[in-house]
Amino acid sequence: MLNKIHTYLVKYPLFILLCYGIFLRLLVFIFYHDVTIYPDSEDYTNLADYLLNFSLVNYTGERTPGLPFLIALVGGNIYLTAFIQNLLGLLSLILIFDFSKTKTQNVLTAFWIGIITTSFLHVVFYEFAILTETLTLFFLLLSFWYIQKFRLLEAQKPLKHYLILSVILSCLYLVRPMFIYVPIGFSLFYMVKNFNKKIKTVLLNTIIISFLPLLTFYAWCSLNEKNIGQFTSSYYIGINLAQVATPFFDKAADKHQLIRDVFVKHRNYIEKNLPEKEYPMTAWYAHDELIEKTGLSRQELINELGNISKELIKSHPILYAKQVLVSFNDFWFTTSILWNVEKFQDIYVSKACIGLWNYIQSYLLILINIFFLLFSIKKLLQFFISKGKMFDLDLLIVAIVLSGALAQALVVYGSNSRFSFPFFPLIVYFVIVNIMTLKNNYAKRTLS
Repeated sequence: MLNKIHTYLVKYPLFILLCYGIFLRLLVFIFYHDVTIYPDSEDYTNLADYLLNFSLVNYTGERTPGLPFLIALVGGNIYLTAFIQNLLGLLSLILIFDFSKTKTQNVLTAFWIGIITTSFLHVVFYEFAILTETLTLFFLLLSFWYIQKFRLLEAQKPLKHYLILSVILSCLYLVRPMFIYVPIGFSLFYMVKNFNKKIKTVLLNTIIISFLPLLTFYAWCSLNEKNIGQFTSSYYIGINLAQVATPFFDKAADKHQLIRDVFVKHRNYIEKNLPEKEYPMTAWYAHDELIEKTGLSRQELINELGNISKELIKSHPILYAKQVLVSFNDFWFTTSILWNVEKFQDIYVSKACIGLWNYIQSYLLILINIFFLLFSIKKLLQFFISKGKMFDLDLLIVAIVLSGALAQALVVYGSNSRFSFPFFPLIVYFVIVNIMTLKNNYAKRTLS
């Protein structure tokens, strides 16, 4: 029996993997049968309306247009949007399987990486939500698959492939602006790896990789500057910085007394009366009262919160560093899933899913993250011991994921585990490959 299963897995791995992925999504559709809408979702549907009208005049700069473009593409229909996200989820499953198979030259290892990735509930439920997680995961994974498929870490590759990669990375930025660091990070990695090759070719490829994403960044920020007077990807950066500064916002200068006192009042109330997870949301709890008492518009208030937070960060670097460590820790050691539990069609299915997530998968997710950190340290040590000779794709994965964890910690506090989600397939791949390597090395030592 086991031999038959093994034979089928080796012979039809992708077919079985896709059938499993489709089956899971059908179960969610049947028993959940809802598209999850969160406060963030309104910003995306609002921008989609602008795109449907073919005009961004007076757009108020909440979001970048990646997900809104997808929503507009289906006429603003959120159910079709969720359906396309499910298709992208399945395509991501194909990508991680093919990526892993190419890297490991082992079909079964690639199969189990795909199974593990798509079995986690938050992967499927994000596909049923009007949020950027699924689209971000897809473009990030697509970029690594493309780099591997056409060996773009090597210097002598056709120019067209770097142009295509540049387009993919531009799309990644438009979906989640924080990921503007990825083309910059890859360009630096590529340039250092190939610095002793033909310098003109290396520099040209480096420029091509970064130019379009940076041009896209500049164009969108310039549009926001024209519309709202702020050169930014999203004016929510002010709120993000206020969240980072929340623990020491009481140290704001007296010239900001009104905003400071209202903000701190809400922070203290949340500390005493609400769950700990609400603490980073202090700025949003104080939002309405601050609008009323300051007379500022929403954009003006959030910009002012950002300016105050920048002053606080500059004046209190130690407190800021402590908060960055908290956010960095939350990236790895907290979990989140976004669903409307009351929308489940069957109470027993609801309890089963809640139990599976809360008591099994949440802990497994943290365990996988711990293994990733440990294997990353091992990879970095090998890199330094080899005196910088081990410039491979696995090292790039480590560099991009760790840089992402640090980047989000510098500017965001709250829901930090959501920022780790797009890296999940790559993290699973890296952990499984390293575990298999340890297993094989142990087997060799035992035999010898």
